[in-house]
Amino acid sequence: MSVPFSLWAENISGLPSILGALLFLLGGNILISLARMLTARIYMRKQKDEDFQINFLLGITWISNILNSIVFLSALIMAFGIRPFEFLTSLTIVAAAIAIISKEYITNTINGLIIMFTDQFSLGDTIKINEQKGIIKDITLLNTVLKRDDGLTMMIPNNLMLSTHVINYRFTDRKDVEFIFEVPVETKMSLKEIREKIEPKLAKRLESKEISKFIVGLSGIYKEKIAIKIIVGIAPEKEPEIREEFDEILLELMYEKQ
Repeated sequence: MSVPFSLWAENISGLPSILGALLFLLGGNILISLARMLTARIYMRKQKDEDFQINFLLGITWISNILNSIVFLSALIMAFGIRPFEFLTSLTIVAAAIAIISKEYITNTINGLIIMFTDQFSLGDTIKINEQKGIIKDITLLNTVLKRDDGLTMMIPNNLMLSTHVINYRFTDRKDVEFIFEVPVETKMSLKEIREKIEPKLAKRLESKEISKFIVGLSGIYKEKIAIKIIVGIAPEKEPEIREEFDEILLELMYEKQ
C-alpha cells in the first residue's frame, strides 16, 4: 500500500520546512516577475506618445532584484524551520547597528532609486559634474557610471549626483562651445580682422539664430605664438555639425594667411 507524499514527507526530519521554503521562493519569484512585467507594460503603453524613459524600467528591475533577494533570504531562513518575522524581530538591535554602519550605502541606494524614477538624469544624457563631463552609461543602486570625453569611465556616487551642482545638457537650449587655435606672432592678425573674415561664413546661421553668440578673444600670448579663442552659443544637438563647419573655416583662414 502506497503512502501519501504528505505523510511520507512528515516522517523525514526537516523536509516539510525545505518544501515550504521552496514553494515560498517559487511563488514569490513568480509574483514579483508578473508584477514587474505588468508594471513595465502599463508604463510602456502610457508612454507611447511621450518621451520614453528607460530609467523607469531600470528602477523596476532593481526593485524586483531587491525583492527577489529578500524572498530568497526568507526562504533560506524558513528552510531551517525558523519563521522569518520572528528571526527579524530577534535581530532588531543587530539590524539597527548594521543600518548605522551602512548609512552611506543605504542613502546611495535610495538616491539611486530616486534618479531612476525621476526625469533628472537618463541613460545617454551628457552631463557636467564639478569639472568632469561625459555621457551617462549606466545607473546602479550605488553609482552613476559616466563615460568622459577622453574615453575614461568614472563611478560617481548617487549621493553626489543629487547634492552637487550638475549641468544636464538635455535641458539646455543653448551651450557655449569654445574653439582655440594658434597663429605665429609674425602673422599680425587682429581680433577684428579674424571676426570680419569668419562672420560672413556664418551669416545664415547667425540670421536663423542657430548661433546665438559669437565672441572672438585672446586665450593666451606666448613668445612665438598667439592663442585665439572663439566662443559660439549653439543648440547642443547642432554641436557636431557646427564644430565640423568651424574646423573648415579655421583651416581656410590659416591657409589664407600662409
